[in-house]
Order: sequence, then C-alpha cells, then structure tokens
Amino acid sequence: MTGLDSNTKLTLVYFPIGGRAEAVRLTAAAGGIPFTNKVMTFPEFKEAKENADLMPLGQLPVLEIEKDGIKSVVAQSGAILRYFGKLGGLYPSSDVDAMQVDSMLYLLEDLAGAIILSVKGAVRSHISNDEWADDVKLGIRKRWLETDVPKFLGFIEKSLEKSASGWLVGDTPTVADIKLYTDLTWYFGGVLDGIPTNLLDSYPACKALMKKVEAIDGVHKWMEQYSKPYATFDFKP
Repeated sequence: MTGLDSNTKLTLVYFPIGGRAEAVRLTAAAGGIPFTNKVMTFPEFKEAKENADLMPLGQLPVLEIEKDGIKSVVAQSGAILRYFGKLGGLYPSSDVDAMQVDSMLYLLEDLAGAIILSVKGAVRSHISNDEWADDVKLGIRKRWLETDVPKFLGFIEKSLEKSASGWLVGDTPTVADIKLYTDLTWYFGGVLDGIPTNLLDSYPACKALMKKVEAIDGVHKWMEQYSKPYATFDFKP
C-alpha cells in the first residue's frame, strides 16, 4: 500500500525514454504509487533548462510535488527513487537494511561511471574542447568490460548467489533490485556499441533477478500497458 497522502500530486518530468527515470517509474508501478508521467521533448528541454523554477539544476528528471496549492520541484534521480521507494514499501524501514540498499545503489553508480562518460563524451564531461573519436569511446567501454564489470557486477552476482530470497537485500524487492534491472537492461540491451548483449550469460544470478523484477505484478502490468517512447499520462494503479 502506498504511503502517499491523497492530497499530494506527483509529476515526474523526463524525456520519452527510459534513462534515469525508468527505475522511478517501475518503482511507482511496483509500489502502486499514482503519478503523472510528464514527457518533455528535447527541443522543449533546451528552451526550459534555464528556468530554475522548472529545473533547479537545468537537468532532468525532476519531480514536481504539489500539495494544498503549493508546488515544489526536486532534482536528482537517486533522491526521487528513494522517495518513491519509501512511499511504495520498496525501501527498508530497518536502518541496517536501508544502508545495504544504499550500498548497492552507490555500487551501481560506480558501475555506471565509465559508460556514462563514454556516452557524454569529452566535451560534456569537461575533459576537452574536442570530442573523442568513436574508437576512444569504444576503448573506454572495452576497459569497462575488462575491469568494472568483473569487479562490481561480480560482487552483485556473488551477493545474489548467497541470497536465500534471490533479492539483493532481505526477502522482498527493493529499489536496488529495480535499479539493477533498469541499468542492466540499458547496458546489455543492444543500444551501446561495443557492449555484447550476451554478457549476462556469465552472470546467471543477475539474469534470474531480472526475471523476478519483471514478474512483480505492478511491473508486469506496466510493461504490458506502456511502451517507449513514452507519452504524457496519469498512472493510476
């Protein structure tokens, strides 16, 4: 059951893709959290990014929270994810379990670092005024496959092998499981050059967790009802 006040309206603003908002959306679906999925096109984003009232940091996603006629806007996908997790019962009440979930979320940030760097490129990452050639980006991804994947995804694989429930923390799904699902779907879904789509065959426990996430009732229904590119809609579980 959601812990959302009936007088509170949530609007998640992001592009029509999965990206940094997908784990938040699936957490809402799993936790039964009503919200408005507001899509902003890339041209609209370019016009609106300088408006601090709409985007405090000039980036997406943001969450608009409206209650009693007062609206606030919160940035940072990780903070929004934890908030939705708490509302939907997918973030532990135990301090120790919550710390373990946070540990997994930060580990996933470490895993994502080099891939995000290769996508953003040298200019947007403030490394150089000249953009990297494609072979440089592919080289970053090759080294990521050789170093970060065995280190971080290997740790997750071993953690899942030890888990009696098959979830990362505790006996029920958490935002860490959902974030792992969305990240791995992006990495190995065939959209990133130089990343083999069959790599997860070497991580069977991770593959099993992904199937468990897809089998969560709310997530399963979401995937049946909505597809990318997303439109703007009101999600009512």
